[in-house]
Amino acid sequence: MKDSLKAMSVKKAAMSLGLALAAAFAPAGWAQQFPTKPVTLINPYPAGGGVDVMARLLAQELQAEWGQPVLLDSKPGGGTTISAGYVARAPADGYTLLVSTSQHAVAPWVIRNLTYNYTTSLTGVSVFAESPLILTVRPGLKIETAAQLVSLIKEKGTTMNYGSSGPGGLPHLAGVMLNQATGVNVPHIPYLGTAPAFTALQGDQIDYLFGDISVVPTVKSGRIKALGVTVDKRVPDFPAVPAMVESIPGFVLNVWVGLDAPAGTPRSVIDRINASVQKALKSPALIKRYAELSTQPKWSTPEQFNEFRAAEVKKYGELVKAAGLKAE
Repeated sequence: MKDSLKAMSVKKAAMSLGLALAAAFAPAGWAQQFPTKPVTLINPYPAGGGVDVMARLLAQELQAEWGQPVLLDSKPGGGTTISAGYVARAPADGYTLLVSTSQHAVAPWVIRNLTYNYTTSLTGVSVFAESPLILTVRPGLKIETAAQLVSLIKEKGTTMNYGSSGPGGLPHLAGVMLNQATGVNVPHIPYLGTAPAFTALQGDQIDYLFGDISVVPTVKSGRIKALGVTVDKRVPDFPAVPAMVESIPGFVLNVWVGLDAPAGTPRSVIDRINASVQKALKSPALIKRYAELSTQPKWSTPEQFNEFRAAEVKKYGELVKAAGLKAE
């Protein structure tokens, strides 16, 4: 009887040890197996736009790496908050990821009653792309540099104006940054998107505009003058255009795109996705296509991206306050 009990105790202890070891090594095992089914990237903008193209190129590389479908699902609206809220509520398993953008860092300051917290309900995986805004001026101004524009603004003051794609968007906030740099509160004229704002600029109806990468073909054609890009160094696609920091120290406003996962996603899965993103960004085909979009591949660790996201939220909160915008 005693031998039987002793054997049962040994067997029970062995089973407990086995379960403990299985639990301890499960995350690593999940990461090695991940993904075992399709992964969905949630795009905050309509299909066909610049962010959609960037994310789709990354998805193609990840699909080749993982041997599983990587799908892109657009959930636009709410100033990018619909997409973020959807991913924040998704299972924390790495199979639903947010295509995270600069505008997600703006949203908490301009949208009321969010159902999620951008920095705590979601966790950063990696940034994967960065592009500039491009400071452009109307043909009639006849100036060549950002420094000349700053001097003109200081001379003419509030008789000048600038356009944007709409209140609270990055082009608007870039204009607020320039106001801070010049000490002049230049009036803002919002439009319903970059296209009509850029049309107004070409028609000499507004003085200047921070345009997105959609203005690049017109800039390259020479029909509109670009004075600067808002990233921290010149863009290889048009190296003759200076970075804004060359004239205005600290003037950096990156248009970035990354991947976020729901909070609580196993770190081993985050690391697996992060490593795959790093490998994907080295693809010659992706690098070439990004360059055509005046976009640079950019990778970060999860820690770096989380720190960056938090800093961006703080920065945009200050700019939104300076712009006099209130959450609606």
